[in-house]
Formats: sequence, structure tokens, C-alpha cells
Amino acid sequence: MLTRRTTLELECLETKWAVHLPYRQANSLLKEVLPLNQAISFGGTRRRVLAVGQRLDQLVQHDIAQHRNRDNGGLESRESKDVACVAVDSAWLTLYASPKIRRAQHAEEQLHCMRMKQVWSHHVNIVAGRATFASRPARLYGYVHKQVASAAERLDQFLRAGGVQPDERVTVISDDAGEFVKAVQGSALARGRILDWFHIAMKFKAAENSVWGSKHVEPHERDRVRDWLRRAQWLVWHGKGRQAVARIKGIDEELLARPEHEDSTLWWNLRRLYFYIDNNESTLVNYGARYRKGLPISSSIAESAVNLLVSHRMAKKQQMRWTNEGAHHLVQVRVAALNGELTPKRLAALSRVPCANASQARQVA
Repeated sequence: MLTRRTTLELECLETKWAVHLPYRQANSLLKEVLPLNQAISFGGTRRRVLAVGQRLDQLVQHDIAQHRNRDNGGLESRESKDVACVAVDSAWLTLYASPKIRRAQHAEEQLHCMRMKQVWSHHVNIVAGRATFASRPARLYGYVHKQVASAAERLDQFLRAGGVQPDERVTVISDDAGEFVKAVQGSALARGRILDWFHIAMKFKAAENSVWGSKHVEPHERDRVRDWLRRAQWLVWHGKGRQAVARIKGIDEELLARPEHEDSTLWWNLRRLYFYIDNNESTLVNYGARYRKGLPISSSIAESAVNLLVSHRMAKKQQMRWTNEGAHHLVQVRVAALNGELTPKRLAALSRVPCANASQARQVA
């Protein structure tokens, strides 16, 4: 009659606490507030969380397989009324770990191992996004890029789960990262991609700061160069990317006539700004018009999603080591918890989904 070792309520509490705190801290707090004694352990909590994350990921993959190669039945596409926009961003966890270095007891031994290149670098790229709705709270989604076969299908599954109909389209705001470009181009529910205004403004700000610090621009000419840059930024604000590129290029050509300009920081920032606007001209819109209508123009909601999913739980200052698979499964559970979908009833439904055994769950930790 008793098919489980613990109740669903205890498993739900243990999973929720473990996705917000390190495993050992979650166990310690649960033992303080509940009469558990030795009923839970650090290893058991880790395996349970990763098993739940694997089941959640399998449900997403099952939903993607069911809706694959489906069209909207020839219906005319329209803008989604419920979903305001979707913003996506990414975060990198750069970890360096090696068994020999971890076993080294003295700093000299660690330094020798690093000099002998007996250390491997490990990079975990986590993609996070947030969708804002007109009548509902925002929803999050995330995944490890290497663990997903198609970023476009993952985006479509998230939009379908948010209520987007097959004949509706949603606008995506992101920077110029390659994985976002491919995801939007291959998506069936994304209307198009808008370049994030925050990254544009920061590149203009870097170029403007380098004008004041440049030794190759006369003091009386710095105001004029700064005004040119601000006018170019004003053109981009109104969606006139081609005119802005021509203005920035004119500034650069004028300064090239001066000696040693190519070796300055100003030359580097101007070239980077020029190519950034030129390469993303098709994703520029009239930001001023969108701002006056109350529509989002920045991916700040995605950056806050990155902080919620990654920085608050998987920060590098906590000195944790992650694999791509383990980080991917933990992100799935954390997304479900932040979206309010992690309940005892949901865990009961997930328990019927096939999952890896305990030995495989230990390997992904």
C-alpha cells in the first residue's frame, strides 16, 4: 500500500528548499523546523532534485515531439494579445576543476599542476528567458544550451505553455548572440527579434567616454565629436540604423586623418559600434515609438531572470562544480518552483514519468 518512502508533502518541501539553497543548507534547515532527525540526507536530496529535473525535461521533450511539424492550418498570423513580449539572455559559469588540483594539499602542488596544464576549463552556458503577460504574472524558462537539441523548439514549447495560439506571434527581445538569432529564425511562434536597447546605449556610452579620454582629439573638438555621437544615437532611437552607421563612419574617417588614431581606444570603440549597428540593422525598430506606447525595448526582464535562475543559486562565489546535465536538470526544477508549478500534485504526476536510476542521477550532479 505504501509505494513511496516519504510523503509527497515532504518531497515537495525538500525539493523547493534545495533549488533555493545549497543541498546541505536545505537539509540543515529542514531538520531544524521538522522532526526529521536522520530521515533525509545530502546525497538523497541531490538525487531527488536531479531526478525531478530530468522528469520535467522529459515532459518538455515529449510536448515538443507531439507538436513537431505542425502548421497553423493556413490561418493568417496575428500579434498575440496576451503575451506582451519575451526577453532572453544567457549566463556563463566558467569553472576550472581537475582531480589532481582538488587533491593537491599545498599551493605549490596546485601551481605545478596548472603549469603542467593538468587542468581543464569547463563552461556552462545557461539560457534564461521571461515572458510578460497582460493579465497574468510573468513566467520563466531556462536551459543549458548544450543539453537542448533545438533552441527554437524549446522557445516554441515555452510559448505554447504560456497560452500562445498557433496563429499568434510574439516579439522577442535579445542581444546579438548567435544562439538567440537561430532560435528566433527557426521558431514558428516568434514574430521577430528586436535588438536590446540597453546594449546599444552602452556601446554609445563607451565611445563617448573614450572621446574625453583620447589624446588624439583636441579639447575644443571633443564637444563636437560627442554631439555627432549623440545625434547618431538619436537616429538609432528612431530606427534609422543606416543613417546612424553613415554618421559614425564619417566620424571615424575624419579622425583617421590624424596620426596614431588607429592605436587609440576611441578608434576601437567607434569600429565596434559601427559594426554592431551595421550587422544588426534588420533588428532595429523605432524605440521611441515603442517606448511612448508603453512597450518594452530592453531585455532587463531577462537579465533579472538570469539573476533568479543562476546568480542566486549557482553563483561562482559558492565554489560549486557543475556538469552540463546536472545544471540543466537543476534549472528545470528551479524554473518550476519560481513559476509556482512545483506542488505535491505535480510531483505525483512526475513520479509516473520514467527516469534514470540513482546511479545515473549521481553522475549528473
